[in-house]
Amino acid sequence: MTGRNDSLTGRWLGRYDYQGAAEPVPFEVDLHDTGGSLTGDVTEPNSFRPDQGTILSAVLNGDHNGLRVSFIKRYVGFDQGDHPRYQGELNPARTRIEGRWHFPKSPAQSGRFVMMRKPRAAAEERASEAAERPESATLHIE
Repeated sequence: MTGRNDSLTGRWLGRYDYQGAAEPVPFEVDLHDTGGSLTGDVTEPNSFRPDQGTILSAVLNGDHNGLRVSFIKRYVGFDQGDHPRYQGELNPARTRIEGRWHFPKSPAQSGRFVMMRKPRAAAEERASEAAERPESATLHIE
């Protein structure tokens, strides 16, 4: 089980690329970590569905155990019949995830991804967690 200080909850910025393609696709994730179970809301520029507008939304579901992270991304508004699977590894500071993604039914559609915790969001999350802990009293010196 994951401890509170191991939480991946927060805002993450990332990018993924297609094997052999020059331009990576940026994305942003609001990630929620509940004891190692991950859920999140993803937004990214539309790079493959011209019938869906300029921005795509997706939800992710997965987990993390130690430094291993895995999740499935499901796009909202259309069903493509196959959902990309992401598998990566956290750095020890828990601020970066790197790994690979692939479509199980289309192995040729694969590539690498990286996600970085958004620094301001991480600081806000730590401040919020500290405020929730009753043992975190502030000493005032006058």
